[in-house]
This record gives sequence, structure tokens and C-alpha cells, in this order.
Amino acid sequence: STSTSKKVDPLMPTMIVFDLDDCLWSPEMYTLNAKPSIPIEGDLNPDYNKGTTPSDDNNAREIGIVGMQVPRGPTVRLFDGARQALRKIALDEKYKGVIIAAASSSEEPTFSHACLNGIEVLPGLTMRDMFKYDQIGRTGSLTSRKTTHFRALHEESGVSYNEMLFFDDCNWGDHCADVTSNFGVISQRTPRGMQLSEFHAGLEKYRKEAASRGDA
Repeated sequence: STSTSKKVDPLMPTMIVFDLDDCLWSPEMYTLNAKPSIPIEGDLNPDYNKGTTPSDDNNAREIGIVGMQVPRGPTVRLFDGARQALRKIALDEKYKGVIIAAASSSEEPTFSHACLNGIEVLPGLTMRDMFKYDQIGRTGSLTSRKTTHFRALHEESGVSYNEMLFFDDCNWGDHCADVTSNFGVISQRTPRGMQLSEFHAGLEKYRKEAASRGDA
């Protein structure tokens, strides 16, 4: 049915694009000496035990794969804010029909893919299940500039640049300004890793832009 591809809310982005390293998860892939291959279990709900009453949804304990560990090395985990944002996208009806994508200039794309394949957002729902498109790396047509990733995402998906919202930590260069000035993509910086407040700020920025051009 068309409902799977149509947005419920016209003021939502058609596509939300996330950087990965230091935006959604940590540590960065280039710092790892091997592929993160060991699934680590834990609480998938970062709000677990923060609920006010026992019946509160936040008190629901969900066990799943919270990270992927490098053998005898560190574990790649989502920032709490990133996990909260992805859970909202997965659970809240208002995000229905919104396409999720990744734009990463990772120097170790196979490591990034291993994390996407392994890390769960909800029990049985991996990041890979949520991300319809991904442009990861800096070889071939992709470079260290995110404009190359966005060109590929646009060509692959057919989604207009001005219907995209991009989140990036921008600590290695202002990727947000680069894609905004070149393509008109609405963007939001996440310099300390994704905070839930930054996720909402990005959505609000997009809503204002969409409303001003009469998308509602």
C-alpha cells in the first residue's frame, strides 16, 4: 500500500539522514583495530527506570544488542540521545513513511556495516532494518565531503534535497554548512553526539522551513 511510503505529517522530512561516527555512536571506526564482531546485550530502553509509575512505558525493560565489541577491544554503542531518537522514529506513528538514511565518510565501511547489522533499536529491530539507504565510505564516487554522499542518496532515492534533514557532529569539518549551502538540505549539528534536544531542534528547523514554503 502507499501508506508505507507516504508521510503521515507533511511537515516531517521525507528523509532523515544521519552521520554515524560521533553522531549516532562512539567510538569512531578509524580508532578500531578490527571489525566489531561480538554482540553485547543490555537495556535497549535508555529511559528504563526513569518512569514515574510502575505502569509507565519508560519502565519497560527491553533486552537486546546494545553494542558491537571489537575482540579484546572497545564496544561501539549508540549515544543515549541517538537511541532515544531512533526509538521514537520506530515507535511513533508520526514518523510513519519517513525514510531513514546514513551518510558517513567512515574510513572503515565494513566496520560501520557490522554495527548497523548488529545493533538493535528495539528487540529484533536492527539499525540496518531501519535504514533504507546508506552511503558509507570515501572511495569511488564518495569522498571525505558529504556532498558526494548526498548526491548519491538523492540519485538513489529520488528524494529532493530540500525534503531532507541531516544530523552530523561536524567535528571534522562543517559538513552541515557544506550540504546546506550546496544543496539546501536542512541540517543540525550534534557536536557532543546526538542529544534528544538536538533531534527535536532539527525537526523544528525543518518544520519551519516546510511551513514557510507551504508544505502543510
